[in-house]
Amino acid sequence: MPENFNGRRWLVLAVVSAAQFLTVLDLWVANIALPTLRRDFAPATLADVSWILDVYAIVVAALLIPAGRVADSAGRRTCFLAGLVVFGAASLGCALAPTLPVLIAGRMAQAVGAAVLMPTSLGLALSAFPERERGTAVGVWAAVGAAAAGAGPVLGGLLVEWNWRWIFLINVPLVAVTVAAGPSILPRDGARRSGRRVGAVGALLVFGAVGLVCTALTELPAWPPARTEAVLAAGLILAAGFAVHVARSANPVVSPQLFTSRAFRAGVAGLVAYYVGFAALLLGTTLLLTGPWRVPAVAAAAGIAPGPVAAGLLAPFSGRVAARFGRRGTILAGAALFAAAALWLLAGVGPVPAYLSVVLPAMVLWGLANGLIQPSLFAAADTAPPAELASGSALLSMARQLGSALGVAILVAALGTGPSADPTAFDRAWLVVLAAAVLTAAAALGAERRQAPVLISRTRRCAPQPSRLRSPGRTLAIDVADQPNHIKRSRG
Repeated sequence: MPENFNGRRWLVLAVVSAAQFLTVLDLWVANIALPTLRRDFAPATLADVSWILDVYAIVVAALLIPAGRVADSAGRRTCFLAGLVVFGAASLGCALAPTLPVLIAGRMAQAVGAAVLMPTSLGLALSAFPERERGTAVGVWAAVGAAAAGAGPVLGGLLVEWNWRWIFLINVPLVAVTVAAGPSILPRDGARRSGRRVGAVGALLVFGAVGLVCTALTELPAWPPARTEAVLAAGLILAAGFAVHVARSANPVVSPQLFTSRAFRAGVAGLVAYYVGFAALLLGTTLLLTGPWRVPAVAAAAGIAPGPVAAGLLAPFSGRVAARFGRRGTILAGAALFAAAALWLLAGVGPVPAYLSVVLPAMVLWGLANGLIQPSLFAAADTAPPAELASGSALLSMARQLGSALGVAILVAALGTGPSADPTAFDRAWLVVLAAAVLTAAAALGAERRQAPVLISRTRRCAPQPSRLRSPGRTLAIDVADQPNHIKRSRG
């Protein structure tokens, strides 16, 4: 990290966290507006308006890896600002959309901007902080995302009471402020345009594979089994082709170096597993409150808010917890709390509404789990090579998107028909959450127990030689004479 940016690292974090808030918020804010949109765009069906959600999730998931690679090539700062402009312009287009197809097209453009912002925001945050503070930075970044996820339904419910167009229009002033502040705050990172071009084949394979898999998952309740299986099989075939492309291509869209780290592989697997449960718990609780317990939509959204609030309070300190107990121990503790939330709902949900004694404790347990799990899993981006920070962040964000899509599909399949009339049907939803907690704990076994120690060696300027300390699975090297604030890392 350049010396002149050391004092501005918290401003950098504030700018990129604002973008993180916007992109995650728009994953959830439109959910509660679907009935209103269906009325305004009548005779649109629920399946028609659901594409407002589906197209955003699919395009974001499909473009995250190519966008991360482009950012590592052209410069994370440049791509971050460009993504903000695209996201803001698309948000304005959504707010002014005269027809449903125009609104869906605007959501697609929004997703393109979000796909660029997600990996570049975390990559810029990591590059602005010294290694000893990166856990705290990731904790703050993840806490903002958790707050956005919780604020989405609440804010959406309040804005829809006025006019649904405000759920998109509210993005515009925040984007404008961030774009204005970004050039003077964000650090410049060196672009590597000459040797880091993104191959079209790899990008198309990623887009096709993720797009087809996510489409099959989101359309699972409406499509006949044969169509779902065909689309899913096609997506998996393209995914296999992508794996072959990464292994054999001289310039793959995802560097194979990312997967040489056991901690990074654990982060990807853990995020998929955790977000299956995250999506199932959030949607399942919403359906329980608004269905058999007959809670108004805005009140139900407010009832979920204690979870994200608890996560937002704990997540900034998760880096210190991980430094003390290791990432593995931190994730395991969070998985235990997540499982406790599922068990509490499994034991307590019944035909009589009991928010204070059942849902509120479960939301708090989930929030504490989220505050420990999410930052520790996203911290796996720090194990990526410095030149691949945005690509690594993109892959982790894509794992989150895929886990969320899979969680919604599994929940809908588990609830079956008529869950709105029978609270005991939600027992299957809480079992999905419990299984996700167990799989998250299993993925944590691949995470690091402790941060590797650092050895600083002072050498002569005339012949600098980095001093190395070999620890299990990692070698750290620091050359104080040549680069006093830079840590070079290679696999041991």
